[in-house]
Amino acid sequence: MRIAVIPLLFISILIISACSQNKPASQDSVQDAGLNKGQIPPDFQIKTIEGKEIKLSDFKDNKPILLYFWASWCPYCKEDLGIVKDIYPKYADKVMFLAVDLDTGEGADLIRKYSERMKLQGIDFAQGNQQILSDYNVVYTTTKYAIGKNGAIIYKGSGVFTKEQWEVLLNGLATGS
Repeated sequence: MRIAVIPLLFISILIISACSQNKPASQDSVQDAGLNKGQIPPDFQIKTIEGKEIKLSDFKDNKPILLYFWASWCPYCKEDLGIVKDIYPKYADKVMFLAVDLDTGEGADLIRKYSERMKLQGIDFAQGNQQILSDYNVVYTTTKYAIGKNGAIIYKGSGVFTKEQWEVLLNGLATGS
């Protein structure tokens, strides 16, 4: 009897979730708080490894932000950051790049050495904390949130980007399109 209930419960959950999905947002509209495109992501305050305090809401109407979750032991992050390091400098004055370490056991010294070894210029690095990781549902390295000037998410995803993909994302953030 119990075994028959499990498939029924699973099917019910699928039906309910399929029927209750949010309508897609137009580019001009901003939805309520959330983690989907067009929504305002959770605010946070974090200190970079250089001691600079960053509060996400301070950048609204100012500068778009690329929020990137990574770890020093991740080969995909090394590849992804290795590609973006040659592209980001031309967008650094228009887009903030904040790399948050999702491995909360990695300290500022380790992160600093990683950044220096990889020759990552202009990128702000910060130690992660459980609150941010939880608020942003981060479970994968290379997770990216592109947050526009209006404070809404314009892109979210994960995985290694090609040079062309980085160009499109950073240019889109810089130009507001």
